Amino acid sequence: MQEPSGGGRIALDTLDLAVKGAKAYGREDLVQRLTDARRLLSEPDITVYVVGEFKQGKSSLINALLTAKICPVDDDIATAVPTVVRFAPESGALATYEPADPSSPPWTEQISLEDLPSHVSEAGNPGNLRKLRSVTASISRQLLSGGLVLVDTPGVGGLGSLHNAVTVSSIPRAHAVLFLSDASQELTAAELRFLRTVKELCPSVFFVLTKTDLYPHWRRILELNTGHLDACGITIDTIAVSSELRTVAARSADQEMNVESGFPQLVKHLQGVVGDAERSALNAVGLHVGSAVGQLHAALRSRRTSLAHPEQSAALIAELTRVNDRVDALRSQSSRWQQLLFDGFADISSDVDYDLRARSRGVLHEAEEAIEEGDPAKNWPEFEKWLRQRLANETLENYATFVKEARILAGRVAENFELAESQAVLPREVQAPVKVVEEIAIDSSFTGVKTRGTTGMAAFQKAYSGFLMFSMLTKMAALAIPTPFGIAAGLLMGRSGFLDERKRQLEKRRTLAKTAVRRFVDEFNLQLGKDSRDAMRTVQRELRDAYSARVEELQRSLTEALAAAKKAVVEDESETGELKRLEADIEALEVLGRRADELTLRSAPKANAAPLPAVTR
Repeated sequence: MQEPSGGGRIALDTLDLAVKGAKAYGREDLVQRLTDARRLLSEPDITVYVVGEFKQGKSSLINALLTAKICPVDDDIATAVPTVVRFAPESGALATYEPADPSSPPWTEQISLEDLPSHVSEAGNPGNLRKLRSVTASISRQLLSGGLVLVDTPGVGGLGSLHNAVTVSSIPRAHAVLFLSDASQELTAAELRFLRTVKELCPSVFFVLTKTDLYPHWRRILELNTGHLDACGITIDTIAVSSELRTVAARSADQEMNVESGFPQLVKHLQGVVGDAERSALNAVGLHVGSAVGQLHAALRSRRTSLAHPEQSAALIAELTRVNDRVDALRSQSSRWQQLLFDGFADISSDVDYDLRARSRGVLHEAEEAIEEGDPAKNWPEFEKWLRQRLANETLENYATFVKEARILAGRVAENFELAESQAVLPREVQAPVKVVEEIAIDSSFTGVKTRGTTGMAAFQKAYSGFLMFSMLTKMAALAIPTPFGIAAGLLMGRSGFLDERKRQLEKRRTLAKTAVRRFVDEFNLQLGKDSRDAMRTVQRELRDAYSARVEELQRSLTEALAAAKKAVVEDESETGELKRLEADIEALEVLGRRADELTLRSAPKANAAPLPAVTR
């Protein structure tokens, strides 16, 4: 774990003080929330995914970025499993394997960096025979010391491949994505479509044009790609780099060549991602602390007002009662936010289900056209691979639609609370169920049916019938036509019969193939639809529970404040000692509140911002 930055240390100290205050007043609910918020600072990983098509230079880019040979690179080597690169004082690697029992946790194995090619590359681990989930490589580099984590993703089989789709389905948890495409050609339609999906899942996306040293026309390619991105409405920063120039510049300490490689610009963008992530974490912590302090402050303030200014007690009680009534309304089952959440997810479910069926219908139409254009028995393995990849890609895009609409709905629900901390309540990210595509079987038994004997028999029967017919007609007409002419006529009719039977068999295979594909797509819709609805219910429950917990916190705080105010009204004896204690506690809470405000202000990007004062206890 990396050492927290100056702002992180201040935030941790502020959290600790807030937890002490919540414990002192018996607010276990606030203690739990503040403890959970601590993970935002104690788990400082800032994850950046490196994605792209097969052999686009993803591994080379990471190696050049870190000036170290971490990810295996060669002409015949491709990444087979995700490789996670993070900071550690000493170099090493950890392989994580899929458990034999799905209910069991994955098991790990320590390996050396030299053994990485035999684990993560397609050459050393073809088809992931080792059943690896991922490999984590650790290295000491300044760029990674702030918590930056780079993930080298597989690109084998294209962007729609199952393995790649499974990897990028976790993109919503990433802080940024580097999308790579080399300068050999313009972006394809598939890459643009994939980029649009990634942009919806992760707002911070950068397009990186690689291998500029190999293609002199790379500026023209970059210009064309920028035009394609603009035409598709994809607004992202573009960077052109050469990993080879970066590597040579690092060996020779040539600063001019390093600038020419384009990597300083990429490093600047990554440092910006790290800074944005820290600001986001500090802002979230500041909101949580500010919310907790505000709730504790309300009870103390009402008690102090009642003791110090009894004449204001009635007005204070009336104000607290009005606020408490509003919180009661939020908690009520008939509350607008609960109905909005329920109706919103009903709309999302309908939209996502329709989108899925429309996408699968489009794939089915393409598949049937492909079947009509060829013989399913000859290219079925390639066709089946294509079909699964297409559906996996459609699953990912359908999932992106769900995530986007769930985020929008969470924001709409938060507006009903009129509370700053509500913006910290976000839906849990769920994995796109692309593995469903791999688990569904396709009936391909028709490809193993032998048709040669059938077509041969049909040809023989037609030829023999033609020979007999021709021979009998010539005898009946008393024509002296040589026998070879009858044989020739029979052969012609036999050939016609052979071709007709082949055509009939081909049409039969096409019909069986279409039936198999329709059943496969129907099963896909059935299973994926259920997984999608289960995910929606999970996110809906989590949002409902999160907002309900906020309401209960507020209600408890207001109830205690109201009780304290009423108690002070009926007491006649002097409460001088308690008043002094309340004054001291309120002052401490106000200091803590100011620190929470400083954290949120610190999280706002400002040039030449003054450092926060040191925390004293």
